[in-house]
Amino acid sequence: MSFSSKIKDELIKIDNMPECCVHAMAYGMLLFGRSFSSGAISLMTDNGNVAQKYMSATEKASGILPECSVSEAGKYTLDIADAEDRMRVLSKFSMSGRERTLRIDRGNLINETVNEEESLSCCDGAFLRGAFLSCGTASDPNKSYHIEFVVPFKTLSMDLLKMLTDYGLKAKHMVRRYVNVIYIKDSESIEDLLTIMGACNSAMEIMNIKIYKDIRNLTNRRNNFENANFSRTVDAAYDQLHAIMLLEEKGIIPSLDGDLRQIAELRLEHPDSSLSELGELCEPKMSRSAVNYRLKRLISLSDEIRNGDKNDSTEA
Repeated sequence: MSFSSKIKDELIKIDNMPECCVHAMAYGMLLFGRSFSSGAISLMTDNGNVAQKYMSATEKASGILPECSVSEAGKYTLDIADAEDRMRVLSKFSMSGRERTLRIDRGNLINETVNEEESLSCCDGAFLRGAFLSCGTASDPNKSYHIEFVVPFKTLSMDLLKMLTDYGLKAKHMVRRYVNVIYIKDSESIEDLLTIMGACNSAMEIMNIKIYKDIRNLTNRRNNFENANFSRTVDAAYDQLHAIMLLEEKGIIPSLDGDLRQIAELRLEHPDSSLSELGELCEPKMSRSAVNYRLKRLISLSDEIRNGDKNDSTEA
């Protein structure tokens, strides 16, 4: 099941809504369907549960039950064929049928029996729920954060954009193949929108995926850091061994002072040990910085010998 289907199934299962929210959700589904005018009221969907919700919500809000047909490809088409029935539905949402363009009428989202502040918290969410059921889709959050409403009319899409941004959501508008699209890519805004619509489980799923991704990315960065440190440690140990072997070849190690000789011998005996581990093996024990300082002196001595050999060779 796609993430869009999960969201829609969760929204459809929301029950026991007050009458104002039933009205608002029906308005959202009708307004953002394929058509909503005196000439045609219809919706096309490939989700049978959405089709059933469209029918029941329209009937509850207006008393008119849309007809449903299913194509061989599994597409559901809902429509109200009778002209008088269409006018009855439109009148329930304060529309005359003579509107030149579709707009969001906020009067359909406010229940007169409660104050405006209370109605905004439930009716706006119910309206957006209906709009998403009719024209919304969402990407799999494991791949990308993206939710969108595909709206055929520019003015209607701009009304929806304003409504979402009024909630502080980072929504944007674009035109794709001559169709207006209102979309959100910000994960926190998507979570907020899903919560407003009532899809709290889907919002929580995105949060959990984000947490998993953050942990995975942190682990990868830590592994990369450790691998880089390991590579630098190996390279440094190689340089140290190469220098000490040259000093040993030249018979210089026995003539070194105690600490330098001890570090040189320990590095030859323990080529894979870290500086801290070498310091623990010393008598008396040395700090990591003390070991590092003496190894650098051994490398400097070997460099002096190499440079001296090169000079001798040049003079000869």
